[in-house]
Amino acid sequence: PWAAFLTGFIGAFVYYGASKLMLKLQIDDPLDAFAVHGACGFWGVLAVGVFGHPDYVSFGWNGENGDVAGEAHTGFLYGGSTLFAAQLVALIIEVAWVGCTSSILFFTLKMTGVLRVSEQTERNGMDPSKHGGSAYN
Repeated sequence: PWAAFLTGFIGAFVYYGASKLMLKLQIDDPLDAFAVHGACGFWGVLAVGVFGHPDYVSFGWNGENGDVAGEAHTGFLYGGSTLFAAQLVALIIEVAWVGCTSSILFFTLKMTGVLRVSEQTERNGMDPSKHGGSAYN
């Protein structure tokens, strides 16, 4: 339980820092989606490599259910390093995958002209043009 508490405690600072960074970089993220899902998700995956207890993370590493693969596959706090490296590699692959697929999607949307609304709609706001009225009376 202490590792879960510490993961969440650190996660709060990760969230706060990522949220403030988005504001400082002037990136529009009104729901803090990056701070919650990107930064905190990244930390959560990495935390397994730091806090992974031998009783929970060594299960089935060599392909045989129930086999214990050894202390190398535990978190840093328990003397392991392989798990942390595996988590880091997984994160690098995930970031590359999301970056590539997002680039393809947004490039396609931009080329087809559906990525942004018209300047007039942007000036007037999305509520009257897309929803038939103002959200704030």
